[in-house]
Amino acid sequence: MDNYGNHDNYQDNRRDSGEGEGERGIGSFFKGSGGQQQQQQQNQFQQQRPNQYGPPQGPPPSGPSQSHYSQNPYSNNSPGPRPGSNMVGGSQYGGNMPGGGYSQEEIEKSQRNERYKDWGAKAGMAALGAAAIGAAAYGIHEWREDKEEEKEEEKRKEEEKRRREEEETKAKLRREEEERRRREQQQHQGGGWNSPGQGSGYGGGYQHQQQQQHQPSPPRYGGDSGSGGFQPPVPMGCRPYTYDQNDVRHANPARSSENSPTPREYPQLRHVGSDNTIKMGSIIALKHNMTGRFLHTDRSHSTHSGSNQQLVFGFRWNPDENDWWQVLPANHDVPVPGAIVTYGTQIRLRHLQTGRHLHSHYNFRDPKCGQNEITAYGDQNLSDENDHWLVERWGTGNYGQTWDANDVIVLRHYVSGMTLHSHDIMISEDVQSVTCFGPGGEENDKWRVKFD
Repeated sequence: MDNYGNHDNYQDNRRDSGEGEGERGIGSFFKGSGGQQQQQQQNQFQQQRPNQYGPPQGPPPSGPSQSHYSQNPYSNNSPGPRPGSNMVGGSQYGGNMPGGGYSQEEIEKSQRNERYKDWGAKAGMAALGAAAIGAAAYGIHEWREDKEEEKEEEKRKEEEKRRREEEETKAKLRREEEERRRREQQQHQGGGWNSPGQGSGYGGGYQHQQQQQHQPSPPRYGGDSGSGGFQPPVPMGCRPYTYDQNDVRHANPARSSENSPTPREYPQLRHVGSDNTIKMGSIIALKHNMTGRFLHTDRSHSTHSGSNQQLVFGFRWNPDENDWWQVLPANHDVPVPGAIVTYGTQIRLRHLQTGRHLHSHYNFRDPKCGQNEITAYGDQNLSDENDHWLVERWGTGNYGQTWDANDVIVLRHYVSGMTLHSHDIMISEDVQSVTCFGPGGEENDKWRVKFD
């Protein structure tokens, strides 16, 4: 009873001793005037809020809790408190959650959103970088294509320049050839540069020279004078012939007798009666049309120009045992024996007595005239591309037509493009110079076939 009767005194004692502060509210935590002022502000705010969820009446208090009220869920800038919260009176310490705070879940969600934004920005930058790399690669590709086009254009221009130079060289050679032939004609007619003439110490006289210049020049290669005659085609895989002794061309080592499937020997075909068709294996003699001498070689004559190979020359007017040659296919060709030979075909001519092949080459020249020498070279087991000759009908070529013994022919050296040539120049008694020279348009380039 005493304890209950003294309840009021007990409460006063607790207030004086500072006990029971948990029941008196937040204001009791502040000592002195600060605590009382906080308690007054709280009471004033409770009076302005008639219920828990209603809007505040009057302006928010000022003081230490101003920042708290700026985030109050009941302010006009906030959607209000979340349902289920235990916030009482908006006090910083009055409930289980801060008056204007967020849950841990919402904080984590906000942090994730910030990370997603950061990742998106990085991904965007990576995409921009990839696009820039792609653009740079495309630019490099376009630049390379432009460079390739420039190279192709330069190559085309160089090819065009080379073609024009070759045409100019051919035209120059034609003019020189025509001039040389004109001079030779003047010499034969007694009006040449070195023969006595009328009215001039150099021979020929001015009037006579004028007459010679106005005469039409004979055809260059047996055709009509307007067309310039037959022009041999460009050899496969080679540049056009220039007929220049300084334009050195080398034989293709792949077209030698080494590893060649061409048989070493062909049956010897002797022509009798009216059979004038030349075949693989035919035995023939070649007679120079202008001088009448036969193409000849033997072991007793060698060149004096440095190659020291067996000399080929023109010898007498009746064939002897050293004037016979056998028609054979070119290295790596395998026609059947007796196959008909057509104009434009590459052949070899093997000498029957010595087994050597009709041969020509650069770097060694006839000492009498300075033209490429003709020799007999190799044997049945040794032969190269310098032994290859194209057989043509003089004046027209007649490629693809049958080689007839009655036709006048030209033998064109396949490597150099120059032709088998002879003239009145004598090396010694009964030894007439035979060379490889010119494009094949002269009378001295004509040969005829004879049978035994």
